[in-house]
Amino acid sequence: MLLACFLLLLAKNARGQFQFEIPAEMLQGMMGGGMMGGGGRKGAEWPKTENSEISAEFEWLVNTEWEGKTSKYLLLRDGFVESPLKECEPEGHCLWAANNGRVLINTPKLKVVKFTIEGLEQVDRKKLDNKEESELQKVSLVMEKPSKSTGKKGKLDFKRVAMADEQESMISADLYKILDVAEDAEQSAIKSKYRRLSVQYHPDKGGDPKVFNDIREAYEVLDDPEKRRQYNLGGMQLVKNVEIAWKEVEGQKAQLDAQLNQVPKNHPQYQMFKQQIEQQKRQFDKANVESKIQQKLQSEELEVLVPISASELYNGVEKKIFVFQRSMICRGCKEDPTRPECQDCGRCPPEKVQVPKYGMTPFGRQVVGMREKEQESRERCHEVGVEVAVRVAKGAKQGSSLKVLPNMGHQTPGKFPGKVNFKVQRGSKEDSYRIAESDLHTVLHISLEQAIFGFSISWRHLGQETVSITRERLERPDEVLRLKGKGLVQSGSKRGDLYVRLAVDLPSVPKGQKDLSLSAAKAQSQAEAKLEMEEEIQIEEGTAWRDWKERSLATTYKGSKEKTEL
Repeated sequence: MLLACFLLLLAKNARGQFQFEIPAEMLQGMMGGGMMGGGGRKGAEWPKTENSEISAEFEWLVNTEWEGKTSKYLLLRDGFVESPLKECEPEGHCLWAANNGRVLINTPKLKVVKFTIEGLEQVDRKKLDNKEESELQKVSLVMEKPSKSTGKKGKLDFKRVAMADEQESMISADLYKILDVAEDAEQSAIKSKYRRLSVQYHPDKGGDPKVFNDIREAYEVLDDPEKRRQYNLGGMQLVKNVEIAWKEVEGQKAQLDAQLNQVPKNHPQYQMFKQQIEQQKRQFDKANVESKIQQKLQSEELEVLVPISASELYNGVEKKIFVFQRSMICRGCKEDPTRPECQDCGRCPPEKVQVPKYGMTPFGRQVVGMREKEQESRERCHEVGVEVAVRVAKGAKQGSSLKVLPNMGHQTPGKFPGKVNFKVQRGSKEDSYRIAESDLHTVLHISLEQAIFGFSISWRHLGQETVSITRERLERPDEVLRLKGKGLVQSGSKRGDLYVRLAVDLPSVPKGQKDLSLSAAKAQSQAEAKLEMEEEIQIEEGTAWRDWKERSLATTYKGSKEKTEL
């Protein structure tokens, strides 16, 4: 029996760390469906007449709890509600939404209850978006319809913000300020400063024990290069998370040793079991474990679109500087957010924590799984512009990668920042050209006189060349000219085309004036090019398509090959 159990344990650990979880649905079937708390009840569903969206303007409601005389609702992300009401106990049975100036709470029994938001006119919107409790307390959710029993409108008042658990043992002050050293201080300077401060504040010499302990803890982190790196990237919470992860690893190694100890040393197969255990323990070598911990505690890769102008796509850029607005932890501001240096710091992105799921099993109420729950962070963050140099190839495609930087993502308490993949966003607001694959589209505005008497207009194109258009008169309104090879690089040295739509601007006639004089001389004097980005170009099956027929009827225009001196 002992041998069979031991072989089973070895088989389990041969696949690495494994937690055996019985799905709640399976347990419900084992117990006849009557012991899981859900009882087969059906959750709330949104009727087709209601909008189930949570609009961006109501993001401040996420992770806030609201309480009435007989009810309490915690509004979670993705439209779920957590509530002590029995009908809401099975996860996902109660829902909420917020749009069109209203908040909707949907439960299986009450169905959709609609609330208006009162008090918004007296709040500081920036503080409300930061979920500051002083502002949330000014707001109430009031039912649109009065209760049938009392005739009064029910009201929900703000109760709390669902915050990440606070660890009393975790220091919240800025470790660098505790030791009075700069963030880029050398390790030797940190050690020297610690020695002086530890002597100065030692309890045996009348120092404050708390101050002394803070100094010692700050030194323990900053004196270790790896812990210091963790602190710089994810705060004290990340240092603690890594410590916990290592303790889990030590616990797994101890379990393997305990399994081997269950086998008598004089057993004929003891040496074989020992070798198997030693082989399993090899997975816990330092480099392998550090890599796995990094992956487990790392934020997801972030994609950032970098606007690339038509000119930059036309010519290519060896070094373009892009300023990435990165979220950074305001160290020490959790301890005292009122400090002057913390005034520009808002709440950090929400933290995700592991929460056990319970269910009734043949052995009583036990954990049957884990779920991830979002909670608001207690840390404070602010945005810092980080300059990133990228190289832009001629004709770079939409979404193509410019550069990937590790550990450059937004800082989140308790996590390593993820990679950032900087990608091409073709076009900028300042462009005069609309980009459609390798073609460029622009609108050249001309006067009514130029349309009638003809014109000659030149302008500096995106490269070194000058584009000149000369017309004796306009054949039809919104005529489109196609200039071959004036677009972006398509493949090799081949370029797309430039499409120029000639838009006639009607003259303004003073009120009461019935006559309008037009002159050919005036038309010739209007030589300045007035370019405007073309309207949106729709791409279908790899080619440009527009509602206006002029593109397909575009006249191929052979302009001057004149070059512009730089």
